[in-house]
Amino acid sequence: MAPLPITTHISKLIDTATTQPDLQALKIPQVSDDGTSNGWETITFAHFLRDVENAARYWANELSQKGVKYRDVVGIWVKGLSYIDAVLIWGILRAGYIPQLFSLRLTSSDVISTLLERTGGKAVVVESEWLKNVNVSQPSLPAVDTRALDVNNLPLPPVWLPASGDDTVMIFHSSGSTSGMPKPIDITARWLNFNIQTSQDIFEAIYTDGRRSVMSSNGSFCHLAASFMMLSSHARGGCVVLCKNMPCTSQEIKLLVKEHGLTSLFLFASFLGDILREARTDKELLEALQSLTDVTYGGLPIESEIANWAREQGIKLTEGFGSTEMGIGLLSVGGDGPDAALLRPIKGATVPQLPPKSLRNEATGDFHTGDLFVEVMPGKYQFRGRNDDWIKTQSSLRCDTKAIEENVMELCAQDLINRAVVVGSGRPSPSILVEPKDEKADHLYLRKEILRRITPFHERRYMHERVDDSRFILVVPQGSLPTTAKGSVQRKNVEKHFQAALDQIYAVA
Repeated sequence: MAPLPITTHISKLIDTATTQPDLQALKIPQVSDDGTSNGWETITFAHFLRDVENAARYWANELSQKGVKYRDVVGIWVKGLSYIDAVLIWGILRAGYIPQLFSLRLTSSDVISTLLERTGGKAVVVESEWLKNVNVSQPSLPAVDTRALDVNNLPLPPVWLPASGDDTVMIFHSSGSTSGMPKPIDITARWLNFNIQTSQDIFEAIYTDGRRSVMSSNGSFCHLAASFMMLSSHARGGCVVLCKNMPCTSQEIKLLVKEHGLTSLFLFASFLGDILREARTDKELLEALQSLTDVTYGGLPIESEIANWAREQGIKLTEGFGSTEMGIGLLSVGGDGPDAALLRPIKGATVPQLPPKSLRNEATGDFHTGDLFVEVMPGKYQFRGRNDDWIKTQSSLRCDTKAIEENVMELCAQDLINRAVVVGSGRPSPSILVEPKDEKADHLYLRKEILRRITPFHERRYMHERVDDSRFILVVPQGSLPTTAKGSVQRKNVEKHFQAALDQIYAVA
């Protein structure tokens, strides 16, 4: 079967490196061994392709010696924040393998091994300093900086092109499920092609003057947001700036705007909110933000008061709403009108074939994200939370509160607690609020004993889903957790009622 005209990371990189080899692809921070900053180095598309192909030669040779075949699944368990990590991921993809990306927020080798077994993974490449702690059933290899290696004598595998829209290009993961285990999400050729085209439509709407985008990276390439952001930027010939710090600091933003032509800022809502608050008293930062073509955020809404202030100052805010399973689904109207903050579906967002078939309802073929919206104006919506027990943490990653509550009740309800509620929307990690069986029980003992019992469960979860310190277990008076008439927990009311105590907990975390 002849390959379909579907764009992948590699095909687009080769096209751009061939037609515009000297075009800037990345700006990467230069930091000396003593931590001194030496600015940013520019990487052209031709340079990036050379590094990727060098990595492809190396990894094809190394993995084949471990019995890994072309188009096998290969796990990648690295920080994902550096240019070297990007070269590694793109290189393994260029070598013809299917990368399965693991964040270092997952720290359990058992979980990594299980997830590789679920996808048929044949090996895993691991952050070198972590290798000694890795105990998986698949062959494990240390991540290597291949840029300076002389591997020209090794064969370069043929470029893989999808033969079907259902072919898997990469594998990412959802946040944990009720089983306490992340779920692999296949990124298919159809998914990739649709979202690349969607991103191009978005860029064209923002850059009406035809300018190139210079966009800041927003996280680990082992997470979909940062990986796809770079792919979509490169698909339009844009440049991605890797920040020295993650998230990008206000000082970096000012420097990147002034000296490196930053045009677009992409941050998760919690971090952007902090930057906007700082801009109220920092004129230079405010002017830098005002100069940007767009300031994009997602995952959670920004407080309306600070968002309204930003728009009044001429900061061009854009909210994106999506998920790993479907990609980008809604985008804010933008501008300075009364509907600026409202979300509207992007073109083609209801395409039913996008989420992999395994994730869709067997009877209807639909996929439900669990997010709730109110139609404020015809075709324009406002986010109103979720219809389940998930929350979104500070990094906009999801956390299943119900699973944590069920675990703590199963282990502690018989002798320690009457009720437990998990909160933490917009926080770095969740907290557990418990009502004790014995009102006179020693709170310090209670918190430590609860933590001891639940630790095995939390060790298998993403770091943003864990309760791993007794500080994040709050003992509250009996009967103080707000409930409905039917006895159901009102999670938002719990957050509001105990906000001061929670603020204090996270302030010292």
